Amino acid sequence: MWKSLRLGVAALCFLSVPVLASAADRAYVDLFGGNTFLDSGSGLGGNDHAPVVGLRVGQRVDAHLGIEAQIASAFAQLQKPAGQSAKQYSGAVIGNLYALNGPNTPYLSLGIGASSNVFGTQAGRVTNPVAIFGVGYQHLLGDHFGLRLDVQDQMLFDNPVPHNGLLNDLQVTGGISYFWGGSSRHRAFPIIGPAKP
Repeated sequence: MWKSLRLGVAALCFLSVPVLASAADRAYVDLFGGNTFLDSGSGLGGNDHAPVVGLRVGQRVDAHLGIEAQIASAFAQLQKPAGQSAKQYSGAVIGNLYALNGPNTPYLSLGIGASSNVFGTQAGRVTNPVAIFGVGYQHLLGDHFGLRLDVQDQMLFDNPVPHNGLLNDLQVTGGISYFWGGSSRHRAFPIIGPAKP
């Protein structure tokens, strides 16, 4: 399962490279943290919420459209087998639809990915397909730094939880973003041309 998850994350990063390279606006990296709340009716007992941390790398490719790759690790114990780690690991490609042209704007997030979880001693660690629906808000602080708030419903399919093949995982996170590239007015690093004779 670990091999398939690593391959999935590598594929997500590979798919995002052509988009990032050809985009006209600035790329960014976002370090985020918060809490994850799993569906309390899923048979997971009291182990249905925990801290989550992660990283996003993305690009706003148009005034109202952006794309990003997201990886995260949640410390939800779920139904932890004795002596085993039960952290949740996930990766996804997400499209953001921005409401406003400016850098300070709410947005809608839609994405697909995969999540690796431990649901019990019988099932062990399994990898589930994930669909993501969320909302967020980003606010630029100066030329290169920004803050963002995200609320995502990560819908995990084909779960071996009692009487429920779909598990809703609500993640509420806040992040710090760093922007670079784009137009010459927004470049984080100067471009030095050849010396004139």
